Formats: sequence, C-alpha cells, structure tokens
Amino acid sequence: MNFSGSFRTEATSFTGLAQTAGKESKQYLLGRALLDPNLLIDDHFSIRSQWSLLTSPQFTPNATQQLGNGQGGFVYGDVQTAALNLNRAWLEWTSDFGVVRLGRVPISWGYGLTWDAGNRIWDDYQTTDDRIEYRLHLGNVIGAVAYTKARKRSVLENADDQEFYTAYLQYDNPELDVEGGIYFEKQSRSNPLAGVTGGTGSSNPFIQDPATPAGQQTHLGQSTPYPKNNNAVDVYLKKTAGRFTFGGEVTWLSGTAYDLTGGNNQVDLNAFGAMGNITFSYHKIKAFTEVVYAGGDNDINNKTSTAFSLIHLNRARPGLILGRELLGQYHGNTVSQGNLLVYGNQYSFSGLLYIRPGLRVDWSPAWASGVELIIARKAATKNGENANLGWELDFGTDYNVYKNFDLGLNLGLASPGEGIPSNGERKNIFAVRTTAALKF
Repeated sequence: MNFSGSFRTEATSFTGLAQTAGKESKQYLLGRALLDPNLLIDDHFSIRSQWSLLTSPQFTPNATQQLGNGQGGFVYGDVQTAALNLNRAWLEWTSDFGVVRLGRVPISWGYGLTWDAGNRIWDDYQTTDDRIEYRLHLGNVIGAVAYTKARKRSVLENADDQEFYTAYLQYDNPELDVEGGIYFEKQSRSNPLAGVTGGTGSSNPFIQDPATPAGQQTHLGQSTPYPKNNNAVDVYLKKTAGRFTFGGEVTWLSGTAYDLTGGNNQVDLNAFGAMGNITFSYHKIKAFTEVVYAGGDNDINNKTSTAFSLIHLNRARPGLILGRELLGQYHGNTVSQGNLLVYGNQYSFSGLLYIRPGLRVDWSPAWASGVELIIARKAATKNGENANLGWELDFGTDYNVYKNFDLGLNLGLASPGEGIPSNGERKNIFAVRTTAALKF
C-alpha cells in the first residue's frame, strides 16, 4: 500500500465584495488536506481512493456534498469542521483485454469543460461519479464504454435517479504532440425535484450557501435549468507545433430539459459550450490566452432551453475575485463559493463568456511570476439587463522552497460590471492571498 496526497493552505483578504459605501471586508485562513491511498493487490488488481481529512460544510465547497462535487476545505477555527470524508473509492482491474474501473471514480476529459477530475492542487471541484467503465488501449487509440449512476435517491423503479451511458474514442500520440477525442453520452434524469433543477438543497451544484435567506439567494440557486433526457456530444483537440500549443473543446447538448413552470413537463434542449486555448513558449517566457463560453437562456420558462448548465464549475471560476467570491447583493458569509454563472436576472440563465490572456516568467528553476487579465460577460441577457460582468487583473508569484513545497503570493484588482447587482455603489475590489502547498 502506498500513499500520496497534498496539503494546501491560504490566508486571504478581500475588500469591497458587497459593493456598498462601507469598508466591508472578508478575511480567512483556509486549509485542505487530501490523502490518496493506493492498495496494490497484484499486477492486475488495485483499489484506489481519496480521503478528505477535514471540511467546513457551512463555509467552503463541501466534500460531503452528494458524490463529492466539492473537494472541501476547512476554515481554521470553525467549530463545525467535520473529519475524514471518503470522497472516492474504486477498483481497477488491468488485463490483456483492457482496463475495468468500478466504484466511485474520478472522471476527466479534454480541457475539463464538462468532466474534470479536479486533481490539481488548487482545484475546488471535481467530477466523481458511481461508474463502471471498460477501456481498451490499441496503440495510440483508446476506446471506452461506461455506465454511470450519477444520482440514486430511490430503489423504487427509477424515481429521483440519474443514469448516463457513455462511449468515447481518444487518440494520444506523444511523438506527434497531438491528442484528441470524441464522446457521446446519453443522459437521463428522473423528476425535477428541488436540488436537481433548483431549490436550496446542497445537492444543487450551483447553490451557494444553504443557510442564506431566500431574499439573498442567487436566481441561479433558485432555479437551475437542468437537462432531463438528452444527448451530449463532445470533441476536443490539443496540438503542439514548435513553440505554440493550441486546442479547444466543444460540447453540444440536445434533447429535452425540465420545464420550470411546474409539473413534470419538458422543453426542447439545444445548448452549446466551448473553450479554446493557445500558448506560446520562448525559453523562460510563456504567454497564453484562454476563452470559455457557456450558452445562456434569457427565458428559462419558454419552450426551448439554450442553457449550457453542465459546464464544470472549475471552468466557471477564473481569477482570484470575480470567479471565487459572490459579489454585490449576494455577498455573504461563505468562502470560495462564487462563480460567474450566478448573476442572471430572475428566470434567466446568464451563461458566461470570458477571455483570459496572461504571461508567465520562470526567473529560475525555483521562482516564477505571472500576470493575467480576465474580461467577463454574460452570454444571454433579458431585456434591460446588462451583460458586463467586469474585468480583473491578477498578479502572482511562487517559490519552490524545497522539493514539493511551494510558497506563493497573489494580488488582485477587480472592477465589477453593471451586470453584477450592487447594493447602491460600484467600486473596485482588492484581494491579497498568501499560499503554501505541499505534495507528497
């Protein structure tokens, strides 16, 4: 049996999140410890798992949330901190005929537009589902089929269930520096219960804080336009040519979604999400630009849904401020639970569109610095609604103190746009964060 994992901690301070005339601020110390035990039985069998050692359910993305939507974290001093949550546990069977994974497994794909295992040390959310998957490797080609039970609330027929059937093909050729793939997934969800398509239950992936009074709940937290019986088709490509690396991912959702006007009705679904990335490397300098798009719907009560509500939350949360904290009238007593999707007016799903150019310089093998700009907008707006979510400028530097131990400093300045509801005043938001991370 061997163990790997990570420990991270940060001290963060924000000013101006509530957008009022006062000098309100938020400060906290936050930590997270993940342990990844791996039991090797023999050459064919292994049992893998992930444990989250502490969480603060009322403050941070919650590892006790259904199927581990969040990886959790603990606010130092929180008396409600819970201990030792088993996020993942699965069996891997390797043979001459392929690889079988069975259990509560991490899932990743492409650039992480819809599936993201969240294994990077500063990720807050992960894709983890109950799944049986068979993969066959034929040279540079990988084929797979899978059955996923993403939600099980009843053993009486299929009430409150979610079932996904998946098939995909990948091509990965390191010699040509090219990787790509396509998947098809049939998704079905039973009954638009609170916590699936809306409501304030913790199983709603877009809810911000179950303890927040109804008057301060985001519109997205109250009514998320979720697919019902749909098909998902996704294509991605990554390619390196000389000093350039570029690629992108596109997902199309078709079928039906829940009609939020009531009952168990359905509407037509036709939604797109996409992202693209290009990177230029020259010796110690790396320049990059990323664009992310999730289709919106300015009227979730009509007979057609264009809301791309399946975008992974790690993609909807860029930067230190705009994507990390709730702003304006939704500002509250939570930590790192914001995203750019929550600011649509009532009965609308804003979607998002942002561009994120940046520059990184590796001063030495141990020391690097970077700067990035984020310009964000809503993808869809109701009449009279402003699409501008604002811009943000972030600076960061990190230093590798010893082997896998890093220290970092981040500074952020954000100017919220008129698309973010304010409490009577608009002003710049400042943030400073110090970090420490240990991987083993």
